[in-house]
Amino acid sequence: MSRRVRLPSPADLAEEPALGPLLLLELAAAVAANALRARHVAIEGDHQPDETADITTARVLAHECDLLRDTLDDYRRRILARLDREQRAWPF
Repeated sequence: MSRRVRLPSPADLAEEPALGPLLLLELAAAVAANALRARHVAIEGDHQPDETADITTARVLAHECDLLRDTLDDYRRRILARLDREQRAWPF
């Protein structure tokens, strides 16, 4: 799953310092999910009854990484939208 990510500006990071570490966490989740999918190609398909525990765990973990990325992306977008609104409302 490919997506573009807007990097927080220095002003954004000054207002919301957590945006930096959260972006790193999102990137780490993306790399982890991709690595799991590369190592365990079978997790891309449907669950098989004879699947080993490590493949099942890799499938679940890759899915959880995707959910974490979605959640972090949603949070970052909301924060950046709020910061944009606040900057436009500033009269100076």
